[in-house]
Amino acid sequence: MRKNRVDWGAPLNIRTVVGDEDAHTLGFTHCHDHLFVFQADYTVLLDGILLDDYERTAQEVMEFRRRGGSALVDLQPFGAGRHAGLLERLAIETGVTVIACTGLHKAPFYSSTFWFWDASTDEIADLFISELVEGMYDFNKSDPFEHRSAVRAGVIKIASEEEGLTPLYRKVFEAAVKAHKAAGAPIITHAETAESGIQQAEYLLERGVRPEHVTISHMDRRIDWSSNIRCAQLGVFLEYDTIGRFKYHGDAEEIDLIRTMIKRGFASQITVGMDSTRERFLSYGGSLGLHYLLETFVPALRANGVGEREIELITVENPRRALAWEKLSAIGPGNE
Repeated sequence: MRKNRVDWGAPLNIRTVVGDEDAHTLGFTHCHDHLFVFQADYTVLLDGILLDDYERTAQEVMEFRRRGGSALVDLQPFGAGRHAGLLERLAIETGVTVIACTGLHKAPFYSSTFWFWDASTDEIADLFISELVEGMYDFNKSDPFEHRSAVRAGVIKIASEEEGLTPLYRKVFEAAVKAHKAAGAPIITHAETAESGIQQAEYLLERGVRPEHVTISHMDRRIDWSSNIRCAQLGVFLEYDTIGRFKYHGDAEEIDLIRTMIKRGFASQITVGMDSTRERFLSYGGSLGLHYLLETFVPALRANGVGEREIELITVENPRRALAWEKLSAIGPGNE
């Protein structure tokens, strides 16, 4: 479902898998999801996260659209089972806006022989830039560099583990800074804890990335109000995507966190997603469905006193800004 244009002043531009768009076309948006995850010779992925059937994923996304969903950000990065060609096909056939990512996931997702262990910061940055500007490498079971597609990434996704920015992760984060400055794409991180999210945000901001181009994911995985407030005070976006993930906590705790952050004045910095896996897609026999956030969680927010203006910010207007590229010139060649 598309929304009418809202005047934010300067143009906001996003890169989707089918081309570049004015961000004001986005309606209800999941800012963190996974649509295809394929096992490869160089990945180490649990069966429970695999999403490797096009028809089942398409069925899930069509139902999301039928219930009023507009856009999905697929945060499966380079070499971690991403499938650029199927993301493009999915967007075309379902009519849902899909934004894909370049980047690298946390180390346990990759085999001990995977390329990034020995790659330099510049080599990693060059990969990120090329996938943003030229096209993402398509899925290949044996060689992640076998075939480059024409489908371009729209965000940079990077990650660290609970021990923080070790030398391995520092080179990846530095590569993301270089790619952001060269191309202008926003950065979305995977943080294991809210406290590690603060470290990630500070690292990026200290190296010149503006806060409006940084989103820290999983800030709700462990409910930590103090760390969320400290991170929000840096000006970055906080992404809440543990919604309906009851092994961590219930929706009541999630709603309390969101209400607290709104009361503290941070409504314009919150985005949401489902961080879906095979175990959560109904089409794969899972428990909730991609529309859970829209049809179950948002009504629960309303029932607990979150106003329509705040819901519109969190699900529509904040994603438009969080996903926007820094500069028009960065949108690059081939823009229609």
